[in-house]
Amino acid sequence: MQQIRNTDKLTRAMKTLEDAISYARTANFQESDNSFKDILHAAVVQNFHLALNVCQKMLKYQLLQNSGESNNYQIGESDESLIIAAAKENLITNPQNWLEYLNSHYLTNSTPSAVRTYEKATNFLTDAKELLITCSKRKYNERRAA
Repeated sequence: MQQIRNTDKLTRAMKTLEDAISYARTANFQESDNSFKDILHAAVVQNFHLALNVCQKMLKYQLLQNSGESNNYQIGESDESLIIAAAKENLITNPQNWLEYLNSHYLTNSTPSAVRTYEKATNFLTDAKELLITCSKRKYNERRAA
């Protein structure tokens, strides 16, 4: 998996997800518009997958940049290891939420799972924004130290 240094990709992915969620929430659905509603929810789920993937890449980059005694994360380890290492490095504050997001990411083959994933995607934005802020601060501090 490619690593992401720049927070711009994460910012764009989150903005697209936020827009999709906002549109899906505010759309006026008629009784006969179930297919349109399904399309909007599918767009949210797709953007959730994209944003989560970008977050994973950002976490890996941050962990590899800050590897040391407290962090011995290696590329190729499990997603659970990634989340645990990210929590230890204070990149994320809700590791259980992140594990649930990853689980939702892998369980969208059925309609009930897709509905749950849509619901998780709406919760994901808060944690993803927190990650973006943390990474942006680290990036700023790295530039100041150089």
